[in-house]
Amino acid sequence: MTNNIEIFANYYQKEKKIIDDKIHKLNRKLLEETNPIIKENLNYFTDLNSNGKNIRGLLVLLGYNLLKEDNEYAIDLALAYEVFQTAILVHDDIIDQDDIRRGKCTISYRNKIKYASLKKNNKVHLSNSIALCVGDYGLYLANKIISDSYQEDSNLGKILSYYNKVVLDTIKGEILEVTLPYENQTNEHLENNIYNIYLLKTAIYTISGPLSLGLLLAGAEKEKIEEIRIFGEKIGIAFQIQDDILGIFSNEVEKNLATDIKENKKTLLYQEVMKTKYKEEFLNYCGKKDFNEKDIENIKEILIKSKAKENCEKKMNELYEEGEKILENISWISIDNKRLLLGFIEMLKQRKK
Repeated sequence: MTNNIEIFANYYQKEKKIIDDKIHKLNRKLLEETNPIIKENLNYFTDLNSNGKNIRGLLVLLGYNLLKEDNEYAIDLALAYEVFQTAILVHDDIIDQDDIRRGKCTISYRNKIKYASLKKNNKVHLSNSIALCVGDYGLYLANKIISDSYQEDSNLGKILSYYNKVVLDTIKGEILEVTLPYENQTNEHLENNIYNIYLLKTAIYTISGPLSLGLLLAGAEKEKIEEIRIFGEKIGIAFQIQDDILGIFSNEVEKNLATDIKENKKTLLYQEVMKTKYKEEFLNYCGKKDFNEKDIENIKEILIKSKAKENCEKKMNELYEEGEKILENISWISIDNKRLLLGFIEMLKQRKK
């Protein structure tokens, strides 16, 4: 008998190809731009918009499939969500001052190279400004795709409203994440804000948002969307806790850089260490820009001996289990679709990076 992960993997491979084809068609259309300066930067955008995992777009289709079998009608909504994903990451690269995204040069970095002859401050300002404009273009392009594709749909207003709420929630999460390292807060307030970041910037944006949008397009009533929202938020927060742990403990070279600690980001791992006698030892590494192998090993050791890693793994597993229990009790989702969602959860649990 086919297990749940195989069921999800088969669904993923089939639907990902459809989304990829749609993205490539859109990218070709964008490159019909005649102005060479605009075209050059849209070309950078289309490069970043290509060959992604398309998990969020896939979840739009899966949300639609929870009520309707043929998801062809939902493809444009999945496309729009993937464009939104690329656009928000362009902004994220500016915030994180990253030169590489998905193994490719970021838009900001490509323009730094192009305008290398400028003075440093002018070059950085110009390259970030261009990237900001391109990210904005992507956000509004996603909105336009939805408006154009579903203008005859009686649910268009609700779909746009929900989509825009997801965008706004994601940005609110980003505001919290970039601000929190500079705020002095009590342990309780800090922990609440960490969970708010996980909810807004990951759970809604990655899991509950796309699933709920697909459901909404399929004509789901409010009660069903609410059930999926609660399910998705549990899984999404667990996913982010797992991501934080993998960011330090993964054996994959590209992940094993402790970037959250370099950037002094406030995570649940950080919060758990702050409750222990290892607090000062850990703080010596927070905000440090260059880690050697010994530093990484010391950080790992602190997170293990303080039981921060253990406590975070416990919370992560509890949330995954709560999400699975919620899914089990949703009566209107078919057994086949429950197996698809369970396969997705199991895939998340088993990831190594």
